[in-house]
Amino acid sequence: MREGEKGAPRMALNMSMVKTIMWEHGPDYTFQRVKEAGLSYFELSQADMTDAFIEQVLEASARHGVKVISTSVNYKPLFGAGAKGFDIEKDLDRIIQVNKRLGVNYVRDSLIPKTCICNEEGYYKAAEDLNHYGKLLIEEGLKLYYHNHHFEFEKFQGKTGFELLVENTDPRLVGFEIDVHWIQRAGHDPVKWIRRLAGREDLVHLKDYRIRFPDGEPSQDIFHREQCIQFAEIGEGNLDMKAIIEAAVEGGAVYLPIEQDQTYGRDPFECIQTSVENICSMGFGEYL
Repeated sequence: MREGEKGAPRMALNMSMVKTIMWEHGPDYTFQRVKEAGLSYFELSQADMTDAFIEQVLEASARHGVKVISTSVNYKPLFGAGAKGFDIEKDLDRIIQVNKRLGVNYVRDSLIPKTCICNEEGYYKAAEDLNHYGKLLIEEGLKLYYHNHHFEFEKFQGKTGFELLVENTDPRLVGFEIDVHWIQRAGHDPVKWIRRLAGREDLVHLKDYRIRFPDGEPSQDIFHREQCIQFAEIGEGNLDMKAIIEAAVEGGAVYLPIEQDQTYGRDPFECIQTSVENICSMGFGEYL
């Protein structure tokens, strides 16, 4: 199992797609199914990172040949203190310890505090805090990455919150894990953002964007809500995934985690297999 490297990335899987399976069946069963679906690299997220769980992850990794490439943190949790996983403010020492135990270099954060959203100063404060924690982590050989959604693209005096984060974080301390679906949903071009962040995006989330008319009797709500938008298997949506992957490779991505927030009743491992098959059909089988 060759490690990813700049210009020759490896496809991976984000745990959000199989989180309930991990909660119910644990790492051994989950990693076996991930490997059978065609992937060998895995991002841990939304998990209680106990010592027992870490040992199970290490054992399952060795048994099934699935390597953990990143762990996840909360940054003053947006949805309350009950969220699974680490709080970087409270658990920094534990985060460092666990990542070293797992042999993982990437620490990913996907949400900023509520106090930082909807106001320009909040994004400056978030950038300052990300720099602070990024410095503490890099001193321990770890790298902090921020994973976007769509809400960071609210504009303030002509600039989006995401631009403020990018422009006010130190590239040596903070990287960005572009999520191409959320970039698209925010009304921006994923390929342009991947190119803009070349060198700061070791991790790029592959997530397709599908339009599907909702079931049942149609109502005028379809023009006011996101009812027609779905998360899709790679190659089954409307994004130009071939151009996205090519841009990520050119920009130096090391890992390309697949993510699909919802599978709409379909077995997630079947969805993973579909994504893997489509990635091979696009000519990127060498990155599996």
